[in-house]
Amino acid sequence: MSQSTSTKTNSRHDSGINKEAENDLAPSQDGHEKSPHNTNQEESLEEILLQELLQKTTELQQTKSELANNKLELGIIRHIVASQTNGIVFISVEGQILFANNVFCGMTGIDLQGLKEKSLNAFVMLPQEDQPLAAVLKKAKGQDNWHGTALLKGDNDSQLPLIMSVDFCKKDSKHDVPGGFVCQFSPTEDFAPSSSNIGSSALFSHDSLTKLPDRSSFHQHLSLCVNQARRAKSKVGLLYIDLDNFKRINRMLGPAYGDEVLCMVTLLLQQTANAEGINFIARLSGDEFAIILPPPCQQEQIETLVDRLLNNFKRPFIINSRDIFITPSIGITLYPDDGQNPPELLRNADTAMEIVKAKGGNNSCRWQSQIDAQAVENLHLENDLRMAVTNKEIYNYYQPQIDLTNGKIIGMEALARWEHPEHGFISPEVFIPLAVGAGLIDDLGLELVRQACQEGRDWMTLGFRDFTMAVNLSGRLLRRLDLFDQIIDCLDSTGFPADHLEVEFTESVLIENMDNTIDLINKCRKRSIKMAIDDFGTGYSSLSYLQRFAVDKIKIDRSFIMDVTTNAGDAAITMAIIAIAKKLNFEVLAEGVETEEQLFFLQENQCDSCQGFLFSKPISASRMKNLLMRDASVALKHRRIIDKFYSIKAGNE
Repeated sequence: MSQSTSTKTNSRHDSGINKEAENDLAPSQDGHEKSPHNTNQEESLEEILLQELLQKTTELQQTKSELANNKLELGIIRHIVASQTNGIVFISVEGQILFANNVFCGMTGIDLQGLKEKSLNAFVMLPQEDQPLAAVLKKAKGQDNWHGTALLKGDNDSQLPLIMSVDFCKKDSKHDVPGGFVCQFSPTEDFAPSSSNIGSSALFSHDSLTKLPDRSSFHQHLSLCVNQARRAKSKVGLLYIDLDNFKRINRMLGPAYGDEVLCMVTLLLQQTANAEGINFIARLSGDEFAIILPPPCQQEQIETLVDRLLNNFKRPFIINSRDIFITPSIGITLYPDDGQNPPELLRNADTAMEIVKAKGGNNSCRWQSQIDAQAVENLHLENDLRMAVTNKEIYNYYQPQIDLTNGKIIGMEALARWEHPEHGFISPEVFIPLAVGAGLIDDLGLELVRQACQEGRDWMTLGFRDFTMAVNLSGRLLRRLDLFDQIIDCLDSTGFPADHLEVEFTESVLIENMDNTIDLINKCRKRSIKMAIDDFGTGYSSLSYLQRFAVDKIKIDRSFIMDVTTNAGDAAITMAIIAIAKKLNFEVLAEGVETEEQLFFLQENQCDSCQGFLFSKPISASRMKNLLMRDASVALKHRRIIDKFYSIKAGNE
């Protein structure tokens, strides 16, 4: 054996093979084959390595089996905890919350992540002042358990009495589980939810304005109802009610007036619910209310209550001798069909309510799993919309506006259109709300104004100069302090003359942003930019604010024109709007004209202009240019219709 071999005596950590034995396996320096002694050593080493490999493989299989068993046990434990009717919390020895089941989350109205950021002291108080929570935990640690009453604290210092039990668990070093306390909370026997005592308990904290139970009390009671329904295998109903366009009342008439409306809505909800034997109504926030239908609740009971609510809201609220119409958007969920716990029930009811609002309000919607699918679809559509706005793939169509004295085109309204690569044309009623919700409406609105100005300038270079370009701007844009500067930038960058631009806002938007509106109107008038009120008649139409808005034009909403020849009420409103506008020296344009009879009615009552399918649908920029070229010789179709009216009128005189 060589000297170098004899001096290497350190062992290998992975196999225990001595370096000396390893060198014995090497070929001899003179090149001769290994001796039988060396061959035996090599076979012995292979056998040792094989045995160690088998041992490691067996250990690995055992570890995998233990992990699988642990995973199975963990899954079973989770099912057991989730099925409990009591609130369950696991806290560390320091009192920090490490885990809480859905029932306890529902009791507090806070999800697990939010609870982990707090200690149990933030929620639990013991009735005896000389018995702090720390003392109870210490007693439970010494006796391994504790049982007694506790108060669950909520918002506005509300307190919910519960039975509390505490079990101490020692640290499990084998499974790396920390020591701590398992705390269980269950309702006391003297406070089981029922239709007879709901809403009357002094244990609830109340909203100072309406005197209804507040959001904290709502969460507490919903949790109790769900727990009772789970034990009895029955159902709980939830109505999530939001008032449509309530912010307009506060902005237009003031917060005090809005508070009076909320109190009258509260009375309506109480009277309607009480007629159905339901006594729990809560105010969740400003104009949001909730009604809980306790177990046992049936779908038919919910439908009857919702129908009563919608019918009762049809009657006006009379405040200071003034009629105010309020409509609700109602989201509906039913435990356990539409949610397995209180947070899920509330979230789904809120989603259903938002669906109603997106469709115009004044209706109800039962949550369905398909709503989640629609939400995912809307998310994809919103992502596509972001790309379309970035790539300037949303463009204007134009609907011509016709002079009712000679049939000539005197202007056009720019209307946003989006042609999706997969879904084709997407309605503005779909993508405009998406743009507002995604915060894209500012950039989109200003880009469409710039586009309209550029195309209008192109038409002017062809010789068509006697027209007005009408553009719509959203309420969000009106809140921008730099809106006027942005409009001027669109004009300057395109070379479109200011006196040919007409900026339109809906009636409701103008009211909600009164100060900004007046400031914008004054600035625009100084630059000869025209201003128009769109959809007039659908909001808070009154002479008081019309006199404050020095606008140039009023556009009568299509909803009145649709039945103007068959509905006496619509005819009277349309005639009144025209008369008021003439008195205040405003021009009047009617939207949605589709028949000659509608046209003749408007001409008879001296309406100045109109737009609608009778003359043209919204068309692309290139087709609008062609229409202008035909109109240079006075569009024959338009002229014939106008001549027909005057010939009929002359024959009747």
